[in-house]
Amino acid sequence: MNVEDVKSEIERLTNDKAQTDATIVSLQKELDKLKDQSNMLSGALQTCNYFLNKLNNDVEVDKEDEDV
Repeated sequence: MNVEDVKSEIERLTNDKAQTDATIVSLQKELDKLKDQSNMLSGALQTCNYFLNKLNNDVEVDKEDEDV
């Protein structure tokens, strides 16, 4: 092993680390995006469940009015 081999290895490792760090940043952004989408979907589900419960309650009230 000589100085040039070590320098070459350092350069290769430095490039690999930079690429790995860039991938981490990219994946972190994607993770944040997916978390936001999950939160939006949870909100949409909560809204749909609210309306479903409201509609079910309205149907029950209508049935009670018909029984009278």
